[in-house]
Amino acid sequence: MISTAINDLMRELSGYVLQPGDSDYENAIKIDNGRIQLRPRLIVRPTVVEDIVLGFKFAITHHLPFTIKGGGHSAAGYCLNDNGVVMDMKHLNKISFNKTKQSVTAQMGVIWHDIYEYMANSGTGLIPIGGGCPTVAPPGFMLGGGYSFVSRSYGMSIDSLLGFKIITPDGVLRDISADSKLKGDQDIFWACCGGGGGNFGIVVEMEMKVHKPFSEKMLVGQIKYPLEQTEEILGYYNEWVEKIPDAMSVYGFVGQQPDAIDKSKKIKTIGLTPVFNGEYAEGIELLKDLLKLKPINTDLRNMTLPDWEFFNGTTTLVANRSAYMRSLILPKGGMNNKVAKVIVDFMHKAPSPDSFMVWTLTGGKISERKPSDTAYVHRNARFVPEVKSIWDVDKPGDALSNVEWAYDFYEAMSAAGKATGAYVNYIDPLLHDWAKMYYGENYERLKEIKKHIDPDNLLHFQQSIGSSFNPPPPPLKDLSPLNRTQLPPKA
Repeated sequence: MISTAINDLMRELSGYVLQPGDSDYENAIKIDNGRIQLRPRLIVRPTVVEDIVLGFKFAITHHLPFTIKGGGHSAAGYCLNDNGVVMDMKHLNKISFNKTKQSVTAQMGVIWHDIYEYMANSGTGLIPIGGGCPTVAPPGFMLGGGYSFVSRSYGMSIDSLLGFKIITPDGVLRDISADSKLKGDQDIFWACCGGGGGNFGIVVEMEMKVHKPFSEKMLVGQIKYPLEQTEEILGYYNEWVEKIPDAMSVYGFVGQQPDAIDKSKKIKTIGLTPVFNGEYAEGIELLKDLLKLKPINTDLRNMTLPDWEFFNGTTTLVANRSAYMRSLILPKGGMNNKVAKVIVDFMHKAPSPDSFMVWTLTGGKISERKPSDTAYVHRNARFVPEVKSIWDVDKPGDALSNVEWAYDFYEAMSAAGKATGAYVNYIDPLLHDWAKMYYGENYERLKEIKKHIDPDNLLHFQQSIGSSFNPPPPPLKDLSPLNRTQLPPKA
């Protein structure tokens, strides 16, 4: 019986097992998307690496779905499953610093906040190339590529990855570095640099290069304009970003903020978020023409990057509400007037006032590597827009209108901006031709590596490498993929 087997597993583990009814189970299945209502049969919380192997083998032996949970920010809930085994890494949280190599090694139960805090307290001034949201965990973030506010200065997060320890589907713990000589190890390293989480093994530890900023503190902040100025703002911004130095990054945000006069009201705005890896005065000089475009609110600060992450990083959380997310990869010139009109049109008809869109500015050091150098193929992109359609978790009847809005919004933006793909870290169960959109010309090699390292497809989910799943093209007809992480059984 499965209950007897679970009891045996609990006796073998150094860590913990949670089951429905246990005191911490309900908290353990909460992620940053209240729409996800999945209930695994058991949650394994390892305290040593050997626990992971035991939990993985248990899932295989009993033919149970198996997924891995880090920070709980999977856009589609793929870190969870129904009636299977979830490997919750939260207790594997050791961090160390190598002064000689100027690198940080972290177990994969940490979140970026832990690493930022660790490095801030180190007295070195060095920074990792981590996520803008400090509650995200490194493994999923880095396995999908990983954009940082300073990626234009130093490359994507994976470009600072020196090595990792990974349990491959055969149950073996491998120590793989960028300098590995074995062909199989080289393939795994390449695949884990942008091939997405949950595909090639269970990463238990990562070593990453940390970097010296160009100045002790950076110019950071937000500049906000009325939504009605979107065409004017993007008309300037779309060309301006091709002239700025790599040290300057300016992300975007479109959503609501409290009215300055009447705090009970909210107004729709388009905001720009500059982060300049350099002296404050130099950054201000670069921004001066944006500041002439009559913003309604400007908040520019001089602080370290970790402090900025702590101050600003939680502003885009779903925070227990329901959400559906989509993304695009736009080329140079992609934030054009047609896109501006799409943004204004759809933001005015958003069914929920909580929904918003953001975008990442790419280029700089990111594009210095070829699309085939790593599994992350979108090296020549310029913008990565993401929409978060958010509604009340207690109003499931609102799901259809909010999902349709986000779906149609990004179909229209894709056409207007001539999108070239989508970002796997904002994985979308409704995306037609997702394999091509996420991985482009690198997908065939990813499939070959997956087949070699995982011939029995033990690590699988709805949109895992090699999956036959492909939602139909627009218009949207079927929302059922949103409510599962595994493919339904074949008829």
